[in-house]
Amino acid sequence: MLKRQAYLFRPALFLCLFFLLGLLFVPECDDCYFVYWRFASWKDMLLTRPITEGLPVVGVPANGRYLGNLLGVLQGKLYFTPLGFLRGLLLGSALVGLTVLLGRHFSWEDSRGKEGLALAFSLVALAPRGVWQQVYAWGAGFVNYLLPMIGILILLELLQRKQPIPWQCFVAGLCSCLFLEPVTILLCLGGLAFAFYVFVWDRERWPTALSTVLGTVLGAAVMFTHPGYSQVGSDTRSIGLELMGRNFNVIMIDTLVRPAAVSLFISILLVWLLRKQGGEWRPWAVLLTPIHLLCLADTLLDCFRDYGAYTTKRMVLACALALIWLVLLAQWRERRVRFQVLVGVLALCVLNGPLLVVSPVESRNLFPSYVVLILIMALLWKEARKQGFLPLKWAWLPGVVACTLLLGVYGANFLVYHQRLDSAQLQRDEGIQEINLPLVPFTGWAINEQQSKGDICYLVYREEPWDVTFHFAPYRDFKR
Repeated sequence: MLKRQAYLFRPALFLCLFFLLGLLFVPECDDCYFVYWRFASWKDMLLTRPITEGLPVVGVPANGRYLGNLLGVLQGKLYFTPLGFLRGLLLGSALVGLTVLLGRHFSWEDSRGKEGLALAFSLVALAPRGVWQQVYAWGAGFVNYLLPMIGILILLELLQRKQPIPWQCFVAGLCSCLFLEPVTILLCLGGLAFAFYVFVWDRERWPTALSTVLGTVLGAAVMFTHPGYSQVGSDTRSIGLELMGRNFNVIMIDTLVRPAAVSLFISILLVWLLRKQGGEWRPWAVLLTPIHLLCLADTLLDCFRDYGAYTTKRMVLACALALIWLVLLAQWRERRVRFQVLVGVLALCVLNGPLLVVSPVESRNLFPSYVVLILIMALLWKEARKQGFLPLKWAWLPGVVACTLLLGVYGANFLVYHQRLDSAQLQRDEGIQEINLPLVPFTGWAINEQQSKGDICYLVYREEPWDVTFHFAPYRDFKR
């Protein structure tokens, strides 16, 4: 009985930490624009086509992210209702769902799943600061970047069953395509590749493959027939070598350098597996040691920045790490797992390729790559455990420490956010024309916390947004 209670305690702890964090995440940026949107009909609401004519509203989507935009509107509006706590539960439960689904990929035949769950929990919690800032804690980013990855994990879970139900695969593939363009491209190409594989080598699974490819192709068609994509060649989205160079830096650094914990673990597993098969591993271990020390140092320093720093030196570091990984994979003789890892590498290329020619590319765009990197690590982890790699009994501890620190960060931001909102409403009611407010204490962990922020104009105004002037100052410099 005591063993069962101990087994259930840790998952319950993970759940509580993520739920608490979800309740502390406040509406920001697009979330606040959504609050002011008007809708003429339920059809407009479903397609997220708000009535903006004559209204000072920005952030109107011109894309085919139908589910992402709809859920973004709903979570933004929900916060300022008596049921606002449900928004926090939605964000927290999605983090829990991501952890559980990733944990299943770490489980292997001789485990009961608790080790995999603990590892997944820590890796989700140890995501780079940019992911917390632009995905986990920002409602609009959360629904468009995190939810489609949950959809992919659900689809993988369905396809791994002995007898998948075709209509479930169809629905999962279709819905997952209506959030984020690179993920939609990955799903569409992946569905076609899966159908080709089944048609050639595994005809018994043809109904499943057919339903999956129909769902993903239909989803891609629904998304990319949106007329907003006809403007892709204008303004900041123009294609050029300078843009591609800048984006390549961001992609390499946020995919390989900033996820320091996952990258370090992948290197350890690759070196250990090469050593286990009797290959020459020492030179690679020597080369990887300073690379990962620099990655860890940069990731820790990034925790104190407002936005990520992207330099050529960091990009070279990422390229060196990627090159060494490819060399280690080439020397490793486990063909089946190596093939699966290379499929994961190809998925990274498919996700990040389109990002070379769009702007802006920020940390949130690399969250799908972070999830794929964790799946690659899970493949190596399972193989290493089968060959005798030591179990990580305390794998949950880094995640608990990270979440405890983050509760302090987001708790402080939550208190200041609501204090300044109350202050702004009070000063507006008193007729003050120019209102001075502080930024939240930890601006690097929140989106749009800068002195020119305008999202509060959609929450506090007299007759319409922007008829009250706001000035913001850093929290430590604000004079009360």
